[in-house]
Amino acid sequence: MHVIANNMTHDKATQNAPSEQSGLPTIWFAATTLLGAFLVFQVQPVISKCVLPWFGGTPAVWTTCMLFFQVLLFLGYLYAHLLKTYGSPSLQGVIHLTLLCAAALCLPIEPSDIWKPTGSESPTSYLLWMLLCHVGLPYFVLSSTGPLIQAWLSYQDSSDRVYRLYALSNAGSLVALLSYPFLVEPFLSVSNQSVVWSLTFCGFVLVQGVVAMRLFRVASKRPSAAESTLADDPIDPASVQSLDRFLWLALPALASIVLLVVTNHVCQDVAVIPFLWVLPLSLYLISFIVCFDSPSWYKPKWIATFTMVAIIAIQAKGLLPGSVQLIAEASCYMILLLGVCLLCHGEVARIKPPARFLTQYYTLLSAGGALGGFIVAIGCPMLFRSFAELPLCLSIVSAFTFMIFVACRGWRVTHYDWSAARKAKLAVLLLMVMPLLSVALASHDKTIASDRNFFGVLRVIEDNQGIRLVHGSTIHGMQRHGEDAGEPTTYYGNSSGVGRVIHALQEEKPSVKMGVIGLGCGVLATYGRKADHFDMVEINPAVLRIANEHFSFMRHCPSTIRHHLGDGRLVMERMTEARFDLLVLDAFSSDAIPAHLLTTEALSLYRNRLASDGILAIHVSNNHLDLVPLVHRLSANASWESRVVRAAGDETIGTKHSTWMIIAAPSHKIWQHDSLADAETATADQLDHAPLWTDQHHNLVSVLRLW
Repeated sequence: MHVIANNMTHDKATQNAPSEQSGLPTIWFAATTLLGAFLVFQVQPVISKCVLPWFGGTPAVWTTCMLFFQVLLFLGYLYAHLLKTYGSPSLQGVIHLTLLCAAALCLPIEPSDIWKPTGSESPTSYLLWMLLCHVGLPYFVLSSTGPLIQAWLSYQDSSDRVYRLYALSNAGSLVALLSYPFLVEPFLSVSNQSVVWSLTFCGFVLVQGVVAMRLFRVASKRPSAAESTLADDPIDPASVQSLDRFLWLALPALASIVLLVVTNHVCQDVAVIPFLWVLPLSLYLISFIVCFDSPSWYKPKWIATFTMVAIIAIQAKGLLPGSVQLIAEASCYMILLLGVCLLCHGEVARIKPPARFLTQYYTLLSAGGALGGFIVAIGCPMLFRSFAELPLCLSIVSAFTFMIFVACRGWRVTHYDWSAARKAKLAVLLLMVMPLLSVALASHDKTIASDRNFFGVLRVIEDNQGIRLVHGSTIHGMQRHGEDAGEPTTYYGNSSGVGRVIHALQEEKPSVKMGVIGLGCGVLATYGRKADHFDMVEINPAVLRIANEHFSFMRHCPSTIRHHLGDGRLVMERMTEARFDLLVLDAFSSDAIPAHLLTTEALSLYRNRLASDGILAIHVSNNHLDLVPLVHRLSANASWESRVVRAAGDETIGTKHSTWMIIAAPSHKIWQHDSLADAETATADQLDHAPLWTDQHHNLVSVLRLW
């Protein structure tokens, strides 16, 4: 980043003397660009984390926030284009200084409790409205920084060197992206993150304000339109063809689509690992840095070659040993993503216009990114019931990459012979068909039903043993065929922690009142007796519908069952009269956990919803997060006893290995029950070193399983 700034300073020194004397040192432009880009990528996780607990803590919240920021980024770029096109430098300074001051008055960005949803709202529209009210204007101002600063620098240096600031902008974004989960989130509470971001934004206002105020001096020296055209660039405006403008829009759209599609697939279906989403987004930003910092780094034929190898490897992944298949597939998708982004952004950088078309250029680039976000986040869920965009994306990418490879005239040049690509149209058609055929032939499971909404894609799959409810790569319950259909399965078998506790309570009480947060396919209903009562809480309406239509657990249960739609914690807050004998928290079998359900405030809420001798059972089975020490620490902090029950799975009866935490008062008689004789108590090391999450301070790094 310093190299970019220094190079630009050196380049600027070569300009004529009057411009140098009247201009602002380039370091101000570089600092404004870097700080603005950093704030743009920091505000997204900060504001998302502020509102995440209110909307179920699901990945869909992050997706909706990303769509909001993409659209606002486009509007910021459009504002920069209109301001530069139709406003004199002095008018630009007045307008933007006014917006900077107005944005500063919107701080801080953290929503107050009056914005907490009741549960009856449409989550997407309500979340978008909340974001608009709290962060809309500050983000809008920040999003316009890149093109505006480069446009203002072009008053001093009208060469293509101003585009290098775009590489610096993406470097700032990359630093913000990588620093948040590992440096910001672990050490700052949610409120403090908002405060620090707001104070940093005030510093940004001062820095950009200095740059904006220099525009008043530019105004008095601004040449006429004719002189400006000759001074800026001898190329006629007609030299920017309609095809160029189309590519400025289409290529970033393709890169954005590939980013979102690959991220969704890898993080949900290939390797459900916390923070894995950081890697594809980092590669996306790196491609901008590489392509815009130095054109000599862009070698399309080499990039297309590696990308095609990755595509072929993805199609042939079934030939690899199972032990390396997951890592190989994830790696190939990352290479594919980087290759496509380098090709798209490299071509966009190669055909960038003269500096006086800069704002129009960036407006179309941002419009392409927003268009890609709309296609994946809005269009695909409306058109497809499954992730059909993945094979379609691979089909388009295969053809695009092959055409670049064939048309490029050499390994070290960026010159193309498109007639060669047209001659290979049959090969291009074959490459487009192969991914679609591969997907059609690869599926061996019978999909009974599929549903897609705000919360993702749910599938009901049937095999020889039974039918399963699957979300991504996570199984949310299974029902066996035939006479065993009423038996508990997966993580809820009779030997599981929750199974043991339910049996113990039913031995003692003729009627048990149970609350369940996280319905799945309703397996826990198999334990119900006629006198028992269930309150089932589920945030995803599609889960409730599928559980009723395709599974018979709840239909055949003699107990009284009441269903509640909404986030588990918000529903519990509204159930002020409820007192459960057993409260089951089953929102953690997936590796994308809603952290707001495991805080000191949440545990206090659960305690208030339990009877005097009530028990809390928490499902903590997880491949990548070690939640056991955290729950032990939370329990000890609340003066409760906690124990771990681990049960081995048995495929013959459809059960899986499970880890449950049982929490109750230290004097509770459940601890003397024979079924909990092998339950593990907390160790001194766990209590001393485990994190203690609160609503204001919690992060997944503290519970990440590193080996």
